[in-house]
Amino acid sequence: MKKITLNKTNLSDLAELSMGKRVRYIREHLQKECGNVFSGKSVANRIKLFSQSTLTTIERDKTKDIPSKVLYAISKDFGADLYMFFDDYYQHSTYESVELTPPLYYEDTYKKSETEQTEEQYDSEINPLLENVYTIKTMVSKVSSNQDEQITFTFKSRVKYSDQHIFYLLSQIINHINTLDVSIDPELTDSKLDSIKLAQDYVQYGKTSLHAFPWHSTKDKLVMDNQLHKKAVKYTEQLLENLKRNSEEGAKRNE
Repeated sequence: MKKITLNKTNLSDLAELSMGKRVRYIREHLQKECGNVFSGKSVANRIKLFSQSTLTTIERDKTKDIPSKVLYAISKDFGADLYMFFDDYYQHSTYESVELTPPLYYEDTYKKSETEQTEEQYDSEINPLLENVYTIKTMVSKVSSNQDEQITFTFKSRVKYSDQHIFYLLSQIINHINTLDVSIDPELTDSKLDSIKLAQDYVQYGKTSLHAFPWHSTKDKLVMDNQLHKKAVKYTEQLLENLKRNSEEGAKRNE
């Protein structure tokens, strides 16, 4: 499979650019490698958060600020680390090269039958089970009363964490959420929640309960995320239509 790579020279170039011009640089690199599926018009049509003219404005640094949801959508479409658009990434990076993995690029690959792709899918030189430090991605979702979810925040560590670091992180997250719960609803004060024990359990489950907590291959995860995003967009459009219809019906009743 063709790899879309930014080499050391590309990373040096990016380090000297502003945020908007980094967007343009990476998009044009993808356009050169993959064709016009990464033209400004194609990217804007795919993401649907902005027009081509707005993307041009961003890429020319004619805007004071890029909304975080826009920058996240661009990074996801490019298959790039979100932090590649920020200065800190280049100040602390020791990478010789970076591989881009845009979901669109891998979509057709997974139209093969399951049998055809089995051997290719698992023929990897890297086995995550042999590693002992990992980059950590933290995600926050809003959950409605019917358990529908909307991702509102995602953050990826710039360094790799050991299991002990992951334990510290989980225990702090659990403790902070519990503290906030109690501050909102004081009646929860007496509820027993052992953040340290929970964190230890989750770290242990992640290492030993591999059927309950399986690894995802990068390419499969990208395809699944891409398909889920398309379904989520359609569902959100349906919710907006329902909201508009209910609003119109309410207005008629009040006339």
